[in-house]
Amino acid sequence: MNNPRVRFAPSPSGAAHIGNGRTALFNWLYARANSGKFIVRIEDTDQARSSETSERLVLDTLSRLGLRWDEGPDIGGPYGPYRQSERQHLYARAVRELIETNDAYPCYCSPRELEMERKASIAARKPPRYSGKCRKLTVAERSAMEKGGIRPAIRFKIKGGSVEFDDAVRGGVSFDTADFGDFIIMRSDATASYLLASAVDDMEMRITDVIRGEDHLSNTPMQILIMRALGHEPPRYAHLPMILGPDGSKLSKRHGSADIHELLEAGYLPDAINTAMAMLGWSGVDGNEVETLEAIAAKFDLGGVSRSPSRYDKKRLDNLNSRALRSMDTGELLSLVSPALERSGFPIDRFGEEHMRAMIETAREGANTPADVVSHMGQFAGAVKPDDATLTILKAPETSQVADALKKALSGLSTIDTEKYKSVIESVSLQTGLKGKRLYQPVRAVITGAASGPKLADIFTILGPEELLKRIDKLEALERA
Repeated sequence: MNNPRVRFAPSPSGAAHIGNGRTALFNWLYARANSGKFIVRIEDTDQARSSETSERLVLDTLSRLGLRWDEGPDIGGPYGPYRQSERQHLYARAVRELIETNDAYPCYCSPRELEMERKASIAARKPPRYSGKCRKLTVAERSAMEKGGIRPAIRFKIKGGSVEFDDAVRGGVSFDTADFGDFIIMRSDATASYLLASAVDDMEMRITDVIRGEDHLSNTPMQILIMRALGHEPPRYAHLPMILGPDGSKLSKRHGSADIHELLEAGYLPDAINTAMAMLGWSGVDGNEVETLEAIAAKFDLGGVSRSPSRYDKKRLDNLNSRALRSMDTGELLSLVSPALERSGFPIDRFGEEHMRAMIETAREGANTPADVVSHMGQFAGAVKPDDATLTILKAPETSQVADALKKALSGLSTIDTEKYKSVIESVSLQTGLKGKRLYQPVRAVITGAASGPKLADIFTILGPEELLKRIDKLEALERA
């Protein structure tokens, strides 16, 4: 469809996670693929859980991902305001209209009465739905209730039948209205329920397509009924599949960070995150390479979205991010990590541009995030503080032999290139009788203070023999102290 209007409607009660990030992404892609509009609407009807801080965090996360919106709470638009807390007058007007057309009525039941009804239904093995007893109250009975200080909620009146619609992902869907009964559209404190507010906003904002998670599927028939009662045909719907962890269980923190803001702060690149999210239930991205938003939008089609649950695996994101880092221009990567390098105390001024670029080139190998690059770069500035694993290596008897052999092999060299590095390592091996892991681990530990990091060949060629000898002397001085 050309020129659709879609919306992402987060609740500002926390950071954006992979699930609602995927929803925002698919809405943005659909809008861009079809010359449409992407709208951000803040659903803050639950004032107790909503906060300005969370709203700013969600908007900042979307912006950093490149998912800029055409209308929203910060930039306005023709159908504003874009916060539900500022649209209560529209919901009140809709409720009045529904009462006037006999599609809604006040309900005076207390929470205790409703709970008793719910338990009775469950005991009778029936759906726990409202009995509808307040439907039958006369005007006099309602007046008496309100004079007694009871503030009613407002319920939508179910009139039987079924609700059917075509879902762009799931195909034909049908709900029997007998399964959910009369439902609340306005609470007793005169605030709109999610069902009413979302339905009214979709109508008022001219939303043509609602793309959201399948956890909202059960809300759809009720929202369709509200819209039709108010004289509007509902938008098209697409309910995205659930996202699970790699083990098939519900996605949670234990599967790796699902908080997108945390991922961005940790140095995961927007294109890598977007590519990983695009793979969650959609066949258009295979993950063989990181793709830009524009490239993904050019081929996006809801027809490629699966009905089956998708699995989020942070290892896949790590792999994509690592590829993105390796493919970045060296200068661009240097600019990206420079602020973090400065915060870490890395002596940028000590090295010339050629050395900095060489260090970046080797530090990016095996790195998943810019933070890993910074960590690897630290080994060029000086030996890092050894962790427990490295201390075990340094205390091993053969390590002192490796240090002595290194000093002999490096003495007399003014520079080190790849061939000289190989000669040094061969010399140390001959002197100590060590090979493979038993050789390279102590060499790395002596030179860098770490058990892993950039390629040893690169460390040797970039630092040169003078710096390497200083590090060995420093290590021996520490051992004597």
